[in-house]
Amino acid sequence: MPFRLSLVALVAAALAGAALKPLHGAAMDRYELRRASDDVRDAMGEARLLAVRRGTEVRVVIDFANLSLAVEGGRWRRLPNGIGLAGPAATRSGETEILFRPDGSSTGGQVVVSVRGRAVSLLVDAGSGGVRRYQAEVR
Repeated sequence: MPFRLSLVALVAAALAGAALKPLHGAAMDRYELRRASDDVRDAMGEARLLAVRRGTEVRVVIDFANLSLAVEGGRWRRLPNGIGLAGPAATRSGETEILFRPDGSSTGGQVVVSVRGRAVSLLVDAGSGGVRRYQAEVR
């Protein structure tokens, strides 16, 4: 009897795990999306702060092909594999930039971070240089 009960418990646990796997995958996608969009937003906030503190223009350079970005003069930050990144038209080098000025303003722009059907749009306000996060549709 103890063997039969253990086998039943094992089968029940396996079925429950299989049923919860899609929920776990969706939660991981949300986590990765949040983390990646936070990385992009934080880089922009850092650039804005540096521009104001130093009294000089500071750029955030975004390399869409290599899923990476850098605050001018800083190290490159690579986003996790599986993340999609889209934004303003890239230059010949495949990179684009958003410029932050000493008064806190910027050139403005939008960067969309996505993962498996979920997306977040980061909108950089040209006047204030502030960055807002919005849920976006994946096309």
